[in-house]
Amino acid sequence: MADRLKNKVAIIVGGATGIGRATALRFVKEGAMVMIADRNVSEMEKTLQLSRQYGSDVDQVVVDVSKWNQVENMVDVTMRRYGRVDVLVNLAAVLMLTGPLVEVEERQWDMIMDINLKGSFFTMKATIPHMIKTGGGSIINVASSAAIDAFTRSLPYNVSKAGLQHLTNVAAGEYTSQGIRINCVIPGSVDTPQARGSTQSHESIKNSMLRHPMGRIGKPEELANVILFLASDEASYVSGSTYIADGGAQNSGRRNY
Repeated sequence: MADRLKNKVAIIVGGATGIGRATALRFVKEGAMVMIADRNVSEMEKTLQLSRQYGSDVDQVVVDVSKWNQVENMVDVTMRRYGRVDVLVNLAAVLMLTGPLVEVEERQWDMIMDINLKGSFFTMKATIPHMIKTGGGSIINVASSAAIDAFTRSLPYNVSKAGLQHLTNVAAGEYTSQGIRINCVIPGSVDTPQARGSTQSHESIKNSMLRHPMGRIGKPEELANVILFLASDEASYVSGSTYIADGGAQNSGRRNY
């Protein structure tokens, strides 16, 4: 199946690497006009060039989602380029490992909350009015298994992702009647640069694979498929829902981060 997003304009926030890059490529292949938004300029440029192998209607904008003026600029750039916004995907996130609650520093809490939760609030706040004017749209917030099965290595991250899921539910209650479908995707462990970099060692990735009921962790492309479904008209009756894409790790009783 192709052209599931034909003539739709999508902003992919956090589109430079990992799930964001895979989503950008998939969206372009499906006919979308895509604005890649990220603060990682070098990796965003790579994603842009990869995406342009499949379509020319793709662009990029630098954004720090914790800054309201930069989020406003991201949406303004998209509106000038394409004239509308039909899909918003919120993938920008940071995971900083911390000690237990009493050891968490204010700067750690603020940085994680500003990007993971306030950032998605900002992007939704800036985008929803434009969607309303053009008859609706689809917003997909990407949280984490930590939202529903907390782990003890980063209290701020857990809380931010649980907050993002609840933000999705409340916003869906407010805007579904105006034609905006708002849903949440909860990935388990996914093989991304962040997973292999600052948050887990290669040994940890290997151990996660051994514990996982599928014997492996997820691929970014597999999460992009779920996001694509929610962005497309195939999900026209889906709003305020949470989709867990963790390969059955939750149901098996095996934590997989």
